[in-house]
Amino acid sequence: MNDRVSFIVGRALPIGVFGFLVAVQAELALAGMQNVFHGELDRTQTMYLLNRILTVAFFGFLVVIYAIRSKAIAKDHQPVAVAAAMVGSFVLYGLFIVPGWGRSTNLWVLGGSDICLAVGIVWALYSLSYLGRRFSIVPEARGLVTSGPYRLARHPIYLGEIIAGFGLVLPTLFSPHAVVFAIFLAAQIARTYFEERVLRSTYPQYEAYARRTRRLIPFVL
Repeated sequence: MNDRVSFIVGRALPIGVFGFLVAVQAELALAGMQNVFHGELDRTQTMYLLNRILTVAFFGFLVVIYAIRSKAIAKDHQPVAVAAAMVGSFVLYGLFIVPGWGRSTNLWVLGGSDICLAVGIVWALYSLSYLGRRFSIVPEARGLVTSGPYRLARHPIYLGEIIAGFGLVLPTLFSPHAVVFAIFLAAQIARTYFEERVLRSTYPQYEAYARRTRRLIPFVL
């Protein structure tokens, strides 16, 4: 891959994609803010607005990271590894085109959905703040982080995304949305193996870190 293609694929394209997502979520957040000015903000609208703001922050952080991140030390751009990363990153957007019938109106379910979304995004943001410019969608090594949330799980960003993703599908869990979430979950787990293969080959200390730290769920898995 020459320098021009590497720049387009590795920097310009992600900035464009995440910038677009920032714009979409920011527009939704601004629409929610209008309810604040009109005094029409109830619990549901408050949680919706909070989640939109958190999502803007998450994607905005990614834009900044891709603009300033360092060059990869090692990488795995094999088609299967890249495919798992792409599916894990973007398949949940298929929820907007896949029919999700039977949306629950139960307040406990909707409340649980809002809480999972907020907790998942906050945890992903917190983890991303530690990974910083080392972040990459596809398997690449830019440095080893073992502090903060990475002391509890080897892939805390994915844990946050999974929690948020579950919150997103919870109201329509008994529909084709469950299949989309299952594909998302499988891709997230698969990409951890591809990423760890790169990290193990690059950092000799990674093996000891992996033995004492769970993959996704702290103290469990």
